[in-house]
Amino acid sequence: MSSSDFAAAGSLVRRASLAVRLPLDGPSARDALATVAAAYADSPRPLADLARHRDLRADMQAAGAQMDREFARSLADVDSVFGDLECAVGALDRGCAALRERVNEALRCTAAAADHAALLADERRELAARHALASGFVERFARVARVDEEEKDEEEGNTTPGRNNDIDASAALVAELDALARQRNECQPLMAVAAQPAVRSLLDDVSAREDAAYAALLRWALREIHTLARDSPEPSARLRTALARLAPRAALFQSAIDEIAAVRRDAVARSFVSALVRGGPGGVPRPIEAHAGDPQRYVGDMLAWVHQACASERDLFDSLLSSPANGHSNANSNSLSNAAALAAALDGVARPLEIRVDQTTTELRAPAALHRIARLLDFYRDLFSSVFSADTSAPFSSVLTSVIAGLYESTDSRLRSALDLLVDTAVADLESALSPTLEPPQSLSALLSVISDILFVQTDDPTASAADPINHTVVAVLERILSAAHDLATAASSASSSTSPALRLAAYEQSIFELNVLSAIAEPTASFEFLEEWHVHCVNLESELVHALSAQLVDILKHKSQLPFDHHQIVPDNLPKLLESFNNMLKTAADLDVSRLVVRLQSQQLARTVSLQAIETFVTQYELLHNAIIQSTSSDDTAIHNLLLAPETVSTLL
Repeated sequence: MSSSDFAAAGSLVRRASLAVRLPLDGPSARDALATVAAAYADSPRPLADLARHRDLRADMQAAGAQMDREFARSLADVDSVFGDLECAVGALDRGCAALRERVNEALRCTAAAADHAALLADERRELAARHALASGFVERFARVARVDEEEKDEEEGNTTPGRNNDIDASAALVAELDALARQRNECQPLMAVAAQPAVRSLLDDVSAREDAAYAALLRWALREIHTLARDSPEPSARLRTALARLAPRAALFQSAIDEIAAVRRDAVARSFVSALVRGGPGGVPRPIEAHAGDPQRYVGDMLAWVHQACASERDLFDSLLSSPANGHSNANSNSLSNAAALAAALDGVARPLEIRVDQTTTELRAPAALHRIARLLDFYRDLFSSVFSADTSAPFSSVLTSVIAGLYESTDSRLRSALDLLVDTAVADLESALSPTLEPPQSLSALLSVISDILFVQTDDPTASAADPINHTVVAVLERILSAAHDLATAASSASSSTSPALRLAAYEQSIFELNVLSAIAEPTASFEFLEEWHVHCVNLESELVHALSAQLVDILKHKSQLPFDHHQIVPDNLPKLLESFNNMLKTAADLDVSRLVVRLQSQQLARTVSLQAIETFVTQYELLHNAIIQSTSSDDTAIHNLLLAPETVSTLL
């Protein structure tokens, strides 16, 4: 069979197989049969081909079975090949997994090597930094050792000729402290790495060298401080720098401040004595002692000089304790300057000032002058207290402020003693004023003049107030005078009094005497605002005394008129005679003249007020009597009606 036959047979088999599987009545079956018919129709031997393929289904099944067998054999070979391939692929997968594990292990080893290399690099850098620090320490300590040798040479007196060793010493000490401070700061990173015995030993050595340098700087500063023992000193920049460097060491700094205060205390005391005795250069200004005859100016000049010295000393301390590098004062140093050190520098003037002021106030007898000096002392006491306590959180007490406070207390005590003496004299002289004139004694006028001077001093003082102790003292003195006048007048007007008959007073005379004393006291104190409460008290007391005197004068008028003001005593038979006598008294204006009764009142305005008030009260009561007489008598009693004067007429005649 040729290859073309095989191809045709294969095509025929495929088509027959398609025809067998399909239904014969379907369009697909018809198309397949038509294709077969067409194939046989084209054959040159169609009948032979038809006979040869009559049993087409059997041939096709046989061919199909053969093909299946051949395909099965082929698939068996392929299956064997694929089995081998699957085994190879499994082996390859296992090899890849092993390779992957080896790669991961290699990566881990590489990372560990990289970390170790980084640690080695860090350690190398740290070692390099330590080497640099150690090299720097060796160089710096070599320089500090040279500074120590120079300081030792200076202490032993081995100085270099032609060199300002004092200036070099201060500069070298400051440079040494700077170097030691830098070394201490540079040691801190080494200590932060780990516990380093060598670094700790190095720090101990630095601390010892710092202590020695600070002690040497203090010795130099103490020598330099003695240059301030003159008037108006100018502190050097080297001394200010040294004090600024000593400030962190509290004990050393306090030693320097104490030395400055001691030097300035002696200098200020000498200057004060010189100002008292010799005055200024060439005698200008004049010595303060030249004004000893004027106590107030003398004391004021001394206190003013001390205040000026205080301001100068404070400026000096501020200049000393300010750092030339940064231009401002250390807070701790500034507090010391404005409190303890400044107060100690002024302690030297306290004793000379105390002796002179105490001697001046002891010999002084004028209360007004004592009060002026007391005001001066009180002002400067508060002033110095505020200066010394300006930079401290609590009040600061100094020798100077204590002395001035003591002088104020002693002066105020002498003032009170002088006032008490004048009050005792005035009270003793009140009895002699119980004369027919009922005038206050001259000693009372002198006391009131002194009190007026004291009150005028209070008025001129802008810091004075109603709460000042002197105001309470003045009020107490005046109340004592009024109380003594009242007790004396009451005793003189009492029937059982042991007072001599020449000094005995009537009731209205007692009121006149008390009003005269009250007027003498109230008039000079009425213009002072800070005694307003006292003035109100005087006005109320005067009103009470005026009312009492008016009532007493009305009783006198009623007694002298002999009229029956008690309406139950009206007797018509005796009434014409009483009215005629009363009318005669009014015409003569002698016995019923109220102004003659109050003529001894010192205040004319007060006398008129009392007279008018007494007359008005008497006329009011007379009007009641007039109405009662009209009602109790008949209209036919012409004698009584003709003698009975109208109230308006009585008021006019009185």
